[in-house]
Amino acid sequence: MFSTDPVVYCVGDEYRIFFYTRFPSFAKIRVGGTEFDDCRCGIMRSAKGMRGITVPKSLLDECGEYTVCLDVITARVAYGTKTVKTVEKSYAFRPVKSGAPVRAFMTGDAHGNAQRSVKAAKTFGGFDFLIVNGDMSDKCEKTNSFEVAHNVAAELTRGEIPVVYARGNHENRGAAAELIYDYIPLRNGLTYYTFRLGSIWGLVLDCGEDKGDEHSEYGGSVRFHKFRKEQTAYMRELIDDAQNAFAAPGVEHRVVVSHIPFIRDMNKTFTIENETYAEWAKLMFEIKPDALLSAHMHTYEIMRPGSLHARFPAPCPTVVGTECRDGYLGATGLTFDKKGITVDFVRSDGKTVLSEKI
Repeated sequence: MFSTDPVVYCVGDEYRIFFYTRFPSFAKIRVGGTEFDDCRCGIMRSAKGMRGITVPKSLLDECGEYTVCLDVITARVAYGTKTVKTVEKSYAFRPVKSGAPVRAFMTGDAHGNAQRSVKAAKTFGGFDFLIVNGDMSDKCEKTNSFEVAHNVAAELTRGEIPVVYARGNHENRGAAAELIYDYIPLRNGLTYYTFRLGSIWGLVLDCGEDKGDEHSEYGGSVRFHKFRKEQTAYMRELIDDAQNAFAAPGVEHRVVVSHIPFIRDMNKTFTIENETYAEWAKLMFEIKPDALLSAHMHTYEIMRPGSLHARFPAPCPTVVGTECRDGYLGATGLTFDKKGITVDFVRSDGKTVLSEKI
């Protein structure tokens, strides 16, 4: 009945639970006796494929379990739609706890090879939450391209721990790119948002593409300049409301997640948005994150403030952590504790190539 286990994405003060169904059905998620359905503007959705239902984060954290419920239907008709059976499957859920050390795993740049991400995670070992940091597909000509990110997250978490998702630039390419919004978590329809997992506060930013909107490669299909400006305004709103965001009670670690490391120097073709990204860097001095977590470069490095490749001044190191090579995929393990963050660069071939405290 279910194609994969669910994925529990953390967005703001909500979890968005995504899952695939093999048959047309009405879907609900039950948490602590309360049901949440897949309904839009009063109409229950029933199409087979990817489904997503939002539940309150505080409720699921407290209950520690949820049940996916499907009322399978034979056909959706104008008069007399009927369900034929109900299927339920329950999952234990482990929220991120405050206080104790927290382990996270960050993957990205799989470019269609899901199993490399899975193997790299096994090199790192167990973790408390997952970061999927873009470019899991190489292009998006069909909607099944979006299954790569979902399948990796489902296999690594089994629907039992939270996931943070950041869109990459390759998710913007192809005829199906405009349909991605039914397959990923959003905040009010947007791909940038904050999250809170235990004592860790995070901000997800979306740089969009890696070249200017006018580049011939896009053929007029993108408008990311305005989109980036909207995120500048969003960051200012967070700073104005700091006590309810990154300076809220209990926050011990702050991170910014962005597929493209906008702080890093690029070659001429990819050097875009100087004014916008300089402003983002400046605003980060107000937010004071412990790290900027990125991918995109197909390599691994810890770029500290003032280093050779630093494009703008920054208040924290930039961790670029998804090395993509012919024979393996590199990823990043992160351990948060009272003394800081330990960064482990791990590979799908079983090797750990660097472990360093930041």
